[in-house]
Amino acid sequence: MNNKTSIKALMVILFIFSIYNVKAQTIDKNNLLKKWDLHTYKIGVKKYPPSKKEKNDYILFKKDMTFISMSEGKKENGAWMLNTNGSYIMMTDDKKEKVKAHILVLTSTNLVLRFDIKEIREIEVHYGFNL
Repeated sequence: MNNKTSIKALMVILFIFSIYNVKAQTIDKNNLLKKWDLHTYKIGVKKYPPSKKEKNDYILFKKDMTFISMSEGKKENGAWMLNTNGSYIMMTDDKKEKVKAHILVLTSTNLVLRFDIKEIREIEVHYGFNL
């Protein structure tokens, strides 16, 4: 096998592996169904702790497709839906205001969202689940 053939074969293998990994990372709605406590914000490579006002912030996603959130001491309720194809959550509060949150990471203990809000679009919001 010459060098060009080896490189082409390696590229095909890497491409197939990357497709397999994308499919393996599907979002499971049941993993969201818990209370997620705000842990950190990440801008670029630097992480920042929540402010004192945000110390007790959280999002609770319920099985009945409703949510409760605490943001800077203000409690909100609403409905949510999961778009698994686009990997995002659409939350609609009681005032019918909608917020789209892209899911960057979802494990049993970590949730990382990027909210589709102009002012904070570049910020990753890291939540954690504590048993």
